[in-house]
Amino acid sequence: MASSGGRRQFGRVDPFCLFMVLPLVLIAGILVWGGLGWVGVVVIVIAGLVVLVDSWTNRPLPFDVPEGDYEYEAPERGRRAR
Repeated sequence: MASSGGRRQFGRVDPFCLFMVLPLVLIAGILVWGGLGWVGVVVIVIAGLVVLVDSWTNRPLPFDVPEGDYEYEAPERGRRAR
C-alpha cells in the first residue's frame, strides 16, 4: 500500500492485456517503417493508454475483504440432498 495509507493509483498489468497491446505495437512498427510515422505514434499512444487503464482498473482495494462474509454454507459431504 501507499505510505499515506490510501489506495494506490495503479496496480499490476493483466497479462491478457498484452493480447491487445502487442499487436498494436507491431502495427505501429509497420506503419512507421512504411512511412506513416505520425499514425504509428498515435497507435503507440493508444497502446499506452490501454496499459494505463488496465493498470488503473487493477489497483488494490483500500480495505481488506473479509473471508467469511457470505451466508452460503456448503452442503455436507457424503449425504444426498433431499
